[in-house]
Amino acid sequence: MDNTKKIFRAIDADAMLTSSADLRAYLTGFQSTFGFVYTDAQESVFFTDPRYAEAAKAALKSEFIGVEIAKTEETVFDYIKSRKVKRLAVPFERIALPTSERLRRSGFKLIDSMPAFTSAMSIKNADEILLIQKACSIAEQSYQELLGLLRAGMSENEVAGLLEYRMRCNGAENRSFETIVAFGKNSSVPHHAPCNDRLYHNMPVLFDFGCKYHGYCSDMTRTIWFGDDVDPDFRSAYEAVYGAHEYAIGNIRAGMTGQQADSFARDYLKDRGLDKFFTHSLGHGIGINIHESPTLGPSGKTILQENMVFSIEPGVYFEGRFGIRIEDSVRMLDGKVLSFMKAGKSLILL
Repeated sequence: MDNTKKIFRAIDADAMLTSSADLRAYLTGFQSTFGFVYTDAQESVFFTDPRYAEAAKAALKSEFIGVEIAKTEETVFDYIKSRKVKRLAVPFERIALPTSERLRRSGFKLIDSMPAFTSAMSIKNADEILLIQKACSIAEQSYQELLGLLRAGMSENEVAGLLEYRMRCNGAENRSFETIVAFGKNSSVPHHAPCNDRLYHNMPVLFDFGCKYHGYCSDMTRTIWFGDDVDPDFRSAYEAVYGAHEYAIGNIRAGMTGQQADSFARDYLKDRGLDKFFTHSLGHGIGINIHESPTLGPSGKTILQENMVFSIEPGVYFEGRFGIRIEDSVRMLDGKVLSFMKAGKSLILL
């Protein structure tokens, strides 16, 4: 589908200019570190520099968008001026202030295109769903392979690198975000940065990871117990988080707000006296970016709709002791939540 026209039709402007890397990728399907996408009622043009020109022309030769070489912003701005554009749409929250000021000085009236991007990107088409599904399959397969490779004495950094290597071997083009591997008490920090702490018997291990496949992300978290002597408090908390995860998946429906979705897991944990240890939102949208609309949390106002893709990730964190999070990437299908992940989530003792 021509996403350039899809976004442009939703904006009251003469033309649209997009330079942010993720939004460019959404419009073109082509990944690059520099470029501008120009769209008006007649055409769409991807301006890039000589580093990407050959690859872009090959990738987009059968597509709806032309490719032109532009070494500087000025080349692009001069092109827009030649089109007699007055009202130019740009994503306000993604454009650099100096660039926006230059556009205004050039006589353009700037219109915000970001709401149109946010709305369009939150609903995935069939092709996007398949790419996310593949990214999830790669992540899950790689995690299953990693479990057979874990050994006492490994560091968090070593395990994180090994997981990322397995994802690459299985077809990923990149990780979705900085891989989190947390041993023991480090797991009580929701976004712990892996370090050189070592793995020993009878400690929890939290993995939060994902990969990109053709530009689209997956996101998955699992918490296991390394050893066979499980802390009873850990086991009890794990069962509560697992229950909250399953309860949320089983009850979230299209038409609810992100706030209502979040409340299923939060209330489930509250009934067990654990809600104060659930310190983040239930989930977030997933697509080209690892965090997109909708937000499933106490402030989530967006209505959940068919073919939205998001995470379900309840967790509890006990400072200095342990943390537990269980996360799937899911989609809204036929008004209900369907997980992309296939394996069970019962507690693993390794």
